[in-house]
Amino acid sequence: MMEHQSWVERITALVGATGLGFIWFFLIAMWGGTANYITRLRKSKAPFSIMELIGEWSVSAFAGIITAFICYELEFSFYATAALAGIAGHMGGRAIGVLEQAALDMWSKRTGIKLDEDHRQ
Repeated sequence: MMEHQSWVERITALVGATGLGFIWFFLIAMWGGTANYITRLRKSKAPFSIMELIGEWSVSAFAGIITAFICYELEFSFYATAALAGIAGHMGGRAIGVLEQAALDMWSKRTGIKLDEDHRQ
């Protein structure tokens, strides 16, 4: 999509996008993860655990930032990117699974090499 930009220009754009760069998407994804964690706590009546919340934040932030990078590459608007990063953060590991499958499908389409569930030939 943006092949005309050098890697330095792309990284500068990533860091400089919308003032604070991708920190916004990171925070929105973590917010989505927090909402997911609270919902799970209410449904299960489990006690609050700071370690579980930190784990949720880690997975959510990763899912959200990867989603934001993909949205950036596809030239989505800031608002669409923010919404999708938040949704990916709420989905957490499920979003990572969806993105993983999409990446494997893209790999197979481009290389002609089919990978199974264990990612082996």
